[in-house]
Amino acid sequence: MTWAGAWPSHVIAESRRKLIDLRDELDGLSDGTSSEVEQAVSRFLVVRACGHIEFTFEEAFCALAESRSSPSVASYVRSGFFRGSNPRPSRLTETLGKFDPTIAGVVTAHLEAGDQRLSRELSFMVDRRNKIAHGQSENVSRRRALQLGEVALEIGDAVTSALDPRL
Repeated sequence: MTWAGAWPSHVIAESRRKLIDLRDELDGLSDGTSSEVEQAVSRFLVVRACGHIEFTFEEAFCALAESRSSPSVASYVRSGFFRGSNPRPSRLTETLGKFDPTIAGVVTAHLEAGDQRLSRELSFMVDRRNKIAHGQSENVSRRRALQLGEVALEIGDAVTSALDPRL
């Protein structure tokens, strides 16, 4: 089978655009903004950044499966995703390794480059998202949220590139 659609797909591109819009909104808050609003937007950016990685990975993985398999196999693969699984580095690489060890190696190398910077940042992001979602951590600085937004864009772009179904 071949991939006939655009890449990245519309839904992946929209997820990225919405993350950028939220990042820019937080970055553009005026100095007069209340600390409560700044904290709320910072927490939302962390949750959204982590969600972008999760969604981008799962959508790109399914697109790759669709491009390489029959419709029934692709449907089966898709049925196993989009259940709110945390995008921990090990989950990404282990899931990819079951499908295509070469692509898993590319993504692993990207996450582990530079003293495992992206892997550490992703693990931190997942931890913060879970704590925010469960009411255990109400504090994330504006600067840190913006950094995590950038990390999410970098990882999302790397995943989109590595799992390109046109290749």
